[in-house]
Amino acid sequence: MYQYLAATNYESGVTSYEGVIFTDGATSVVYYNQGDERYKDMPFGTDNIGGYGCGPTAMAMVVSSLTDKTVDPVEMAKWSYDNGYWAPGGGSYHSLIPSAAKAFGLQAEGCPAKEPQKIVDALSSGKLVVALMSKGHFTSSGHFIVLRGVTAGGKTLVADPASKKRSEQA
Repeated sequence: MYQYLAATNYESGVTSYEGVIFTDGATSVVYYNQGDERYKDMPFGTDNIGGYGCGPTAMAMVVSSLTDKTVDPVEMAKWSYDNGYWAPGGGSYHSLIPSAAKAFGLQAEGCPAKEPQKIVDALSSGKLVVALMSKGHFTSSGHFIVLRGVTAGGKTLVADPASKKRSEQA
């Protein structure tokens, strides 16, 4: 995983995303943003959550949405660091996702991008999917996002740890 978000990539004018919950998918999703003033300057190893914490922020959303635990990005970043999933200057190792899921009582199953129907079926049944995006719409490098549902028109709903605006689009 390689990610760095410059301060200019944060959504302007927003300081806190406290209390945001997306309810338009099969499962309600607690939304956390790595640029939130409460988290962005907090440590992720010797880096910070704002620039490098998409992995822990994505997993904080998943754990907080699918379990009875509330885990914020700071707690998940600490867990990630303490358990060896912080990649210095690069964000998170990919293995963070299945390992954090298991540690917090969730089952994780891999799914290659070449099996999109499997992803759609999972989302339609209320599961969340953590996707690692390569260079493109979401990032200029690598970036973890949470796929949180499918619309009636077949569009995928996302929870982007770096952008509430993108998270509100289908």
